[in-house]
Amino acid sequence: MTDTFKAQFFQHVDASVTQYVAELGEAVAIPSVSADLQTHLKDIIQMEEWTKSYIERLGGSAELLPNPKGVDDDGNELPPILLAEFKAADNSESKKTVCCYAHLDVQPAAEEDGWDSDPFVLTEKDDKLYGRGSTDDKGPALSWLWVIQAHRKLGVDLPVNVKLMFEGMEESGSEGMFEAIQILSKEGKFLSDVDFFCISDNYWLGASKPCLTYGLRGLAYFSCSVQCCEQDLHSGVLGGTVHEAMTDLVQLMA
Repeated sequence: MTDTFKAQFFQHVDASVTQYVAELGEAVAIPSVSADLQTHLKDIIQMEEWTKSYIERLGGSAELLPNPKGVDDDGNELPPILLAEFKAADNSESKKTVCCYAHLDVQPAAEEDGWDSDPFVLTEKDDKLYGRGSTDDKGPALSWLWVIQAHRKLGVDLPVNVKLMFEGMEESGSEGMFEAIQILSKEGKFLSDVDFFCISDNYWLGASKPCLTYGLRGLAYFSCSVQCCEQDLHSGVLGGTVHEAMTDLVQLMA
């Protein structure tokens, strides 16, 4: 980013704050609660369609990938995953590609939970904006689109190709994402040419200091079963003389 473009970019951002707040308000107003698919699946899809339309207005390509898992454990249909791409206008083949992850679903919220205002109405108070999903994660998701929009309006080409992968189940276990990543990572698929990933779902250091998180601990799940006998044995008679599954499991995990 040259000094000239840097100055123009931040001037554009400052001049666009009213637009950003209004659009964030539109997004917050969609109650895309993934914990209640029976009620809010349509809202999650509406949020994804809203974002998809925005991407297409900016000149990007976008599609809603049917969730490869199909349904959750209760038989509820799972929302699709939004995939989008913005190619650099010049020399896109030689430029790196970054894939930005974010999610468009939110946790449940109601005024009786302790909110001072309607959680699905973006509300300004003491120079702060309150609304479910405003920071986790609709605001960060929209920020990628606003950055691309700024490049478009200032007539500056993207320095990299940008891909977006926005899901609608992050707050409820990211169901279907593991399967989608496996599919999309294969040769010639959406993720196969990605050089870098950026997870756009993290924190600032205070109210005015953004930070770049370069590593996450991640999660790993394991299942361990121990079986000793094929029938129940009397603990008072045989306890201590044969292996007991619970004791062995504790020793394994110690």
